[in-house]
Amino acid sequence: MKNLKIRQKFLILGISILISLFFITWLAFKINQYSLENSKSIIVNFQDTQKIQAFYIEDLFTLREMILSLVISPNEKYKKQIDKKIIPMINSLDEKFSVKININKRYWNDYKKIALQTRDYSLKGQNEDAFLNTSTIERKKFYILIDDLKKVQTQKLNSSEKNIIKFKKSIDRNNIYLIFGVLTIGLIGLLLDLTVIMKLVRDIESVQKGLSNFFDYLKNPTDYKQTLNIDIKSNDELGLMSDAINEKVKQIKDNLHDDYELIKEATVTLNNLKQGCLGKRVKKEGKSKELNTLKNVMNEVIDSLENQIQKEIKHRTNQEKLMMQQSKLAAMGEMIGNIAHQWRQPLGEINAILMELETINKYSDLKKEYLLESIESCNTITQHMSNTINDFQNFFKPTKAKDNFSVLESCKKAIAIINASLQNSRIKLIFDVQEDNIIYGYSNEFSHAILNIISNAQDALVSRKIENPFIKISIKVGKKFTVIKISDNAKGVNLKDIDMIFEPYFTTKHAKQGTGIGLYMTKTIIEDNMQGFVSVKNTKEGALFTVKVK
Repeated sequence: MKNLKIRQKFLILGISILISLFFITWLAFKINQYSLENSKSIIVNFQDTQKIQAFYIEDLFTLREMILSLVISPNEKYKKQIDKKIIPMINSLDEKFSVKININKRYWNDYKKIALQTRDYSLKGQNEDAFLNTSTIERKKFYILIDDLKKVQTQKLNSSEKNIIKFKKSIDRNNIYLIFGVLTIGLIGLLLDLTVIMKLVRDIESVQKGLSNFFDYLKNPTDYKQTLNIDIKSNDELGLMSDAINEKVKQIKDNLHDDYELIKEATVTLNNLKQGCLGKRVKKEGKSKELNTLKNVMNEVIDSLENQIQKEIKHRTNQEKLMMQQSKLAAMGEMIGNIAHQWRQPLGEINAILMELETINKYSDLKKEYLLESIESCNTITQHMSNTINDFQNFFKPTKAKDNFSVLESCKKAIAIINASLQNSRIKLIFDVQEDNIIYGYSNEFSHAILNIISNAQDALVSRKIENPFIKISIKVGKKFTVIKISDNAKGVNLKDIDMIFEPYFTTKHAKQGTGIGLYMTKTIIEDNMQGFVSVKNTKEGALFTVKVK
């Protein structure tokens, strides 16, 4: 069976079904033939019964009536008319009784003899003898004959009834034979059909399962562990198809393995590229032409990217140097400006002392003790001015190594640098410290970042000529971060500029008034050097800068 083709298997099924139909038809034909023979015997019995009634009994009663009419006829004329009918009727009955049926012919002959005797009595005018004869002997012989005929009728009917019962039993028996034959043939055909069809179904399910496993393998080739094989042990179309599929699946699996190795190497190369390693290239070859083309394009892109990165690094290095130089110059300018604000009052005090000495010397005697006292005061003031320069130098000097420092003290250092300038601009400084905290990082750079935000707020308040200007600094310690908030009432940052405020060289000031690197340096110090966060948003009064450090 396994060496047969599918069409041959179906041809065998068709032939088996045809043979089954032929056998069932033959069985039904035999049953119908047997039933027809039984029905013929029943019909013959009924015909014989009907024949006895029509051919014998009815004619006998007619003959009896004629003889009675002959006996009771009032005159000779009527008798002759009736007699003309009696003889033909008797001859006709003689012919009918001569036919071989199961009837005792002697009873007819006896009745015929008495009937002819009654006829002779009547024709000879012996009416009394004729009446006596017809009412006694003839009547008795007549009913003996009728009874015999009815007995034959009863026998025929009983035979028909038996035949009907027998016919019914034969029908039931034949139905059983037919059902048994149909069931037997159907069972044999079903077993044969199931043998063929179930084999086909199992083979189709094997193909379906094999293809399903193959599609599951395509979803995740690396983690799939099951065997990819369709096991059909037959030489029909499904067996040949499964062999072809197995061969093709093996080929695809081998190709996918090579392609996967290429993709794996390409993924490693991309991960190295993300980490900044540009030296590695994709070397493995895949079976897919498209993947090999993609590999070549990828290697070319890496080559091009490496060249562009080297150019960009060189450009960025030069740009960073320029930015640091500009930052230093800006810091120097801020330092000089703040020194000027810090020195304005001490210089005024020195100038007042000198003017007082000049006036005393011009209009009165200048005593030596007062001169020495005034010189001492000037020395004290100049020493304070010298200390101010040292403080500024230390503030703008970069911290060489990370260290633990106080957030509050770093903020105070920034305030000390710009406080004189704020006072000169009549800006009120509000310092709200809820709790101090010790953090790890570069203290001078952190102070410089805070100073940049305060200086930016000062510039906004002065340029916009805000009435009752103020800058508020608050320090709060949380579970993970220390939060420094710096707010003002300068009406906030323009919404179109707020997303670019930390970008390098972005400024809302006039080109001669701003470089656009102050807030960029603040973001670099807080986020890159201290792994913190800096953000800005607008409030009802102005801008709010939030600095979070761990």
